Amino acid sequence: MQIPRINIEKSDLITLFRIYRKTIAYCLIAVVVYSIVDKAANNFATKPVIVASKDIAAGTILEKSDLKEARIPISAIAPNPLTQDQLIGRMLASNIAETEQLSNTRVLATAEKITDQRVVGVRIIDSEVASILKPGSLVDVVRISNSNGVLGGVIARDVSVVAIASKKSSFGASAGSVVMVSTNNDNAVNLAINSGEKLTVLLH
Repeated sequence: MQIPRINIEKSDLITLFRIYRKTIAYCLIAVVVYSIVDKAANNFATKPVIVASKDIAAGTILEKSDLKEARIPISAIAPNPLTQDQLIGRMLASNIAETEQLSNTRVLATAEKITDQRVVGVRIIDSEVASILKPGSLVDVVRISNSNGVLGGVIARDVSVVAIASKKSSFGASAGSVVMVSTNNDNAVNLAINSGEKLTVLLH
């Protein structure tokens, strides 16, 4: 069976366009309107996530009472959202305000409950070193020898950085940047005792 050959001239296409141009225009408008409505719907659509039930300080071990569920726009949801069960028992890496979302970047990496932990401030004399630290960084704290004959050495090993102070000082004993670290009770006491010494950190 031979398939009939259909010849379509350019003039025929122009004629068809003139006949159906309104229909084509309406279709294009419909596509544009649909795109706008779809985007707006996504912007206003919400999804339940876990947020802070109150203002919480860095270093806090999260409990059920610190958390609540809230619906927020999908477009505003932070990457790596966590469930309530994944958050309970983890340490908050930085201060968080009420209703802020709690995502993986706001808590320390370990998923195990942290016991016998204390948060203490360590003044690092080298602000440039302090500036590269991030919440969750693991460091050793080192005391530098001074003119009074106090020998240097590691005074606390494997401590976790919780937060970095936003301000630094460059005068006298207050020189450097304050880094909040989490460690066991013995290390925390040792760090507090040496808080007036010149300290720096070794990064893992």
